[in-house]
Amino acid sequence: MKNFCSNATRLVSWLLSGGGWVCWVPALAGESFQAPPKRPVYQDIYLIEQPNRLIFGNARLRLEINRTDGEWRSLTADSLPGNLLTPSAKLPSLDFQVDGQRVREKAIGKVLRHQVSLDKMRNGASLEVVVNISASRGSTAAANPAGYAYELTCVYTLFPGEGRLNRSARLLRKAGGPSAVAPAPHFEGFFFRVPGAVLGRPADCVVDVPGPFFPKTYVRPRTPYDSLTNNTVSFHSAPDAGFGILAVSNPSRRKTLATWMNTGGEVNYRPTLRGEDGRITLQHQDYRYYYLPENTVVQSDTHCLELVNGGLPEALARYQRMVTQTMPLDEQTVGWVPQMVLLEAYPKYFPGGIRGLTKKLPFYRKIGFNTLYLMPHWKGGYFPLDLFAVDPAVGTVEDLKEMVRTAHGLGMKVLFDMVIHGFSPESPVVKERPDLFVRGEDDQLALHPTWKSVTTDWASPVYQQYMVNLVLHDLQTYDIDGYRVDAASYKGPGWDKNTQEPAYRSGTAAPELMRKMLQALREKKPEAVLLSEVFGPVFYSVSNLGHDNQTEAVQLLIEKMDRGEVNAADYQAHLANVFSALPPGANRVFFARNHDTSWFYHFNGYAPRFMAVEAIHAFFGIPEVFAGDPDHGPHPDADPGVYAYYQKLFNLRKELPELASGAVLLREVAADNPRIFTGLREADGHLSLVVVSLSDKVENAVLTIQPGVDTGGAGLQLRDVLSGATAEGFLTNRRLTIQLQPFQVLVSRLR
Repeated sequence: MKNFCSNATRLVSWLLSGGGWVCWVPALAGESFQAPPKRPVYQDIYLIEQPNRLIFGNARLRLEINRTDGEWRSLTADSLPGNLLTPSAKLPSLDFQVDGQRVREKAIGKVLRHQVSLDKMRNGASLEVVVNISASRGSTAAANPAGYAYELTCVYTLFPGEGRLNRSARLLRKAGGPSAVAPAPHFEGFFFRVPGAVLGRPADCVVDVPGPFFPKTYVRPRTPYDSLTNNTVSFHSAPDAGFGILAVSNPSRRKTLATWMNTGGEVNYRPTLRGEDGRITLQHQDYRYYYLPENTVVQSDTHCLELVNGGLPEALARYQRMVTQTMPLDEQTVGWVPQMVLLEAYPKYFPGGIRGLTKKLPFYRKIGFNTLYLMPHWKGGYFPLDLFAVDPAVGTVEDLKEMVRTAHGLGMKVLFDMVIHGFSPESPVVKERPDLFVRGEDDQLALHPTWKSVTTDWASPVYQQYMVNLVLHDLQTYDIDGYRVDAASYKGPGWDKNTQEPAYRSGTAAPELMRKMLQALREKKPEAVLLSEVFGPVFYSVSNLGHDNQTEAVQLLIEKMDRGEVNAADYQAHLANVFSALPPGANRVFFARNHDTSWFYHFNGYAPRFMAVEAIHAFFGIPEVFAGDPDHGPHPDADPGVYAYYQKLFNLRKELPELASGAVLLREVAADNPRIFTGLREADGHLSLVVVSLSDKVENAVLTIQPGVDTGGAGLQLRDVLSGATAEGFLTNRRLTIQLQPFQVLVSRLR
């Protein structure tokens, strides 16, 4: 070791750090010498140091880093031709944002040194490349290295024998730089990019963005790569509102490259597809917000890249493993949760308000609803004035008590709405309790970036206790069974100069708040639950069930089906991907319409295709039905056939319990007709097959059940859910030939 380190012009030192060897190597400044051979780092992980590049790899992946500016220039892999990246002169593979400017796009970077290390648990090895970053390309950083403004450390971690790459970053703001006398700038996160990612020929590749979608950001499952190369599309932030997964697959080569971030839910990040010059860059913006005074170091979250043998399901299995480890399911979810059949009702939409709703509860119970999700009963609604006070326009405290008593007497649970995003500026709470709210840099109360309410400080112990007090009040006064938590998606930074918390904390601590609310509920009522309105995996750690999608998403999908742009197979793939990404056992709530559908989009009525989609929701998740809005029709009361349809669905859930609580098997059965949705539910030795036509025509299909699924025999009986009529069928070589009428729903218990 001593002899190896004697050449001080090349190697500063070798030392044992954290259980592994670390090597610091200064930049070569154009020095020419014969490249050393491949140097083992750990098991099959190696480093090759050449004058103009660093090559870091293992048996599966090989990265090349430019030794001058530190840019990631190449990614190659076993059994795939060529470079999987297309480096961009415009977009660096790693960037960061300060005061609204992406610094590395406009700055000069120069490698100072690099290091290799083995982590303490010997799971993998890392290459760290340290780059100086000038304030701008007009600076003299290249000629005067001491004058640079930032020191950016890019970390690449490989794992023995795996096609897995983790990236992370550290940023140091140097002292005495160009902004030394200015106020501390806003650090606004890191950008991780996989530039121009492609596996072989673009024409052979498809793109997937599994999880929730906005109307304008829907990417159909298995979208052809070439169709996205001229678009830039940003998706739900994750892990609060979405999953954050971006994937490129080459089906002919059975390879998939998928990327996401691991933040543990502490902060969120934004996934984006950036198409340019015939390639697609996979980008994630890590939303860590800080003030950045001199001599301050900020650390990114981990950007994960997986190159898997197989398709998207194999990649989702890796994502699911990460989510299960870092954001595990709440372990105390009670058994009645999967049995829920939710009715969403707004008191102000009923003649007589709360009393009018109470009178209709026996009818709703007869239909099959067993849980009432009550929209706001307090003053101000979703722009709250007083969360403790019943709005006199809809009733009184006694009216609300009687409603809950009536529901409980009918065997129904009651969930109140819970608004946490903020209060109306007109609320007396704003004046009486300013300590509950976020303040801006000007020391004024800040507004929510979307809802323009006076935004509450989720990280504040004072606000958290205020909401716990509300929970205890509602339990003691009304004996409710839990809450549906509204708008918990992360809401951006609060730049309060008088707090010691990082700027992101006030807007990302919703899970912490919800955990305290759930604990307070359970101390008084152990079987109480939380339902999260928003859709990301982080909320399954602090609630018991969550919605699947945007309020308008399913209506959008139905319209696309009407136009022939998507089909039943696409929706089956969406649901399969959702369940594959979430921890096993996650309770997902599905609806085709809720109160926001008409507020933010539009509703086209209870058409046959709409109702067939609702059948899918009833049999593959927890169904939620909106009781109607008199100002935005059609109203479900207007056609008796609407609730009659729902009643038949819910009755079958009771008759065949696996349809409510069984394992969801959506990849194990498929139809050769893309207009037919198929799936299986399995529990307690029973297996049921569901077949739904989303077509307005008579359709023929051959269903194939995958090997490994015990079908219980060749004979089966198919039941039409609406008519009750039955027909015999036979599985031949695990195949069933079937004909369906328009929008027909068939169910068969196979065993």
